[in-house]
Amino acid sequence: MSALIAIQDAVQDWLLQGDAGLAALVDAGDATHRLRIYADAYRLRLVEVLGNDFPATKAALGDAGFDALAADYLQAHPATQPSVRHFGHAFADWLALREAVPNDLSQLARFEWSQGECFDAADAPTLDIGHVAALPADAWPALRLRLQPCVRLHTLHCNAPALVEALVLGATLPALRAGAASHWLLWRQQGEVQWRRLDADEALALRAIAAGEPFAQLCERLDGLHGDGALRAASLLKRWLADGLLAAP
Repeated sequence: MSALIAIQDAVQDWLLQGDAGLAALVDAGDATHRLRIYADAYRLRLVEVLGNDFPATKAALGDAGFDALAADYLQAHPATQPSVRHFGHAFADWLALREAVPNDLSQLARFEWSQGECFDAADAPTLDIGHVAALPADAWPALRLRLQPCVRLHTLHCNAPALVEALVLGATLPALRAGAASHWLLWRQQGEVQWRRLDADEALALRAIAAGEPFAQLCERLDGLHGDGALRAASLLKRWLADGLLAAP
């Protein structure tokens, strides 16, 4: 191991675990003070990263409240990836386990994190009307549609999307509050993250596709709700093609 790598490892141990061994490598009488500057800067940077990834959550909590939670999260989930993009991956689940944090807040954080996942998701060829028109009639019952990698589905019990929308528009954020269950779709289209509320039957249909159910079974599910599942499936398929939600085979 080179001397540089040894020093880098020692710095990492200091930042993540407070290992005092690094102080012996600092040629100064005030080594602890000087090292503390780097440690504080490291933690403040990660708190800033969380604030950028969860702006509506931060706005709902207030700066002081969010920064305190972010500091606790850093202790519970030290960064493990070279890129800070992944640092907040467990933040929403971590919030959900905090007794003093309302469940609405973890739902808001999860909704915001999904936006980043949609933006970063891999591209896949898009199913279009040409693919659909080329399918023979006898292929439809067994057809298994595929969602684009960027698609995310959420069932929320709060008004999280209203806060995110207000932040995007630069409007005053409403108070975060609980509400009846609502279904939401997030996806990326032409490089922009989109989201919209779903009717219960569309949410059911998209989850069925995500589970790999064939088209005939999807129609049966919709038939139980509408009496003409095939017609409703055709209507939804038209919308999904327009939104670019489906991946080509």
